[in-house]
Amino acid sequence: MASSENDRIACNERNPATCLFDLPNEVLIHVLTCLDTLPLLQIRAVAHRFQNLIIRIIHARLLQAAALKDRKLILECYHPSAQYTEPYLYCDYLGTPGLSGHTAGLGSIYELADEHSGEGTLRKLYSRFRPTRNDPQQVSYYSHPAGDIPGSRTSERAAARSSMQTEAINQKVNLEADELFTQLQFIASLVEIGPRRGFFISIQNIVEQKTTRVFRTWLAERAKQTKVTETGRTKASPSGILGEDDSILWMDQNRVAGLKVRVQERGWRKNVPILLHRDEDQAVGYSLELQELLISTTHLMLAVEKSLHQREQDSGRAMVFGSFATANPQ
Repeated sequence: MASSENDRIACNERNPATCLFDLPNEVLIHVLTCLDTLPLLQIRAVAHRFQNLIIRIIHARLLQAAALKDRKLILECYHPSAQYTEPYLYCDYLGTPGLSGHTAGLGSIYELADEHSGEGTLRKLYSRFRPTRNDPQQVSYYSHPAGDIPGSRTSERAAARSSMQTEAINQKVNLEADELFTQLQFIASLVEIGPRRGFFISIQNIVEQKTTRVFRTWLAERAKQTKVTETGRTKASPSGILGEDDSILWMDQNRVAGLKVRVQERGWRKNVPILLHRDEDQAVGYSLELQELLISTTHLMLAVEKSLHQREQDSGRAMVFGSFATANPQ
């Protein structure tokens, strides 16, 4: 009913031929593309047809943003006591489940939007990133096509870089016997890489500093699940859309960003008593492997556009030196 009412509002009753929804999708997309992401999100509830077109526009912009070489997502994850010592992590884009990684307009999210005309379809889109310690500005060493000589400098550098790319990112947490939870702080930001290593031209916070409680019971359940599966992989949801995974550690209540982690119990014991009550907890340690960073696709695109607009404004500020004297008219 709501969709039909919106259709009647958009049409001219005196001249039904001028109905807005009689226009082809190509024309509507061309008109809507002139708007930024935030206005698009605000008008997506006007009609069900608008929602599908807006998803396609955001999809195309996401593909363009993924091709940007000077923008990078960084993650900070640490215990509050290690705030000034834990290094930040770069994140490599892996894709967005539900959207094609090559062609705008393809993906299971469009079928989901056709079945459910509610406004929550875009909220189910999360872009996946892999945390890594690799610096994008680090010098790359490529091996010769014929192969490297064992023991040579190029062979050692190539092997070291290969091991860095496959290195798992782990965060260790410890719980004393009387502790019900531990804390982790998160910051997720989109940065513009500068001309020098470690220098950022601009920073846009997607998730500002958040402190999350990681409870003992959740850690124990996830560690038990890791032992059962022995793979650390989580079953995908029937729709293929992320967001309902139990292995995701959300950074905020709105679920703007989260970490997909693999929990393993470590052999850490501290002053284990000889006699222990059956209902009493023990000191325990866990290792959290940071497998993927999930960012809400809409919030990601808002940060990308804000970063690009800021760059345009900064680049337009310049001092011009010259002589602007004009000849006197005769």
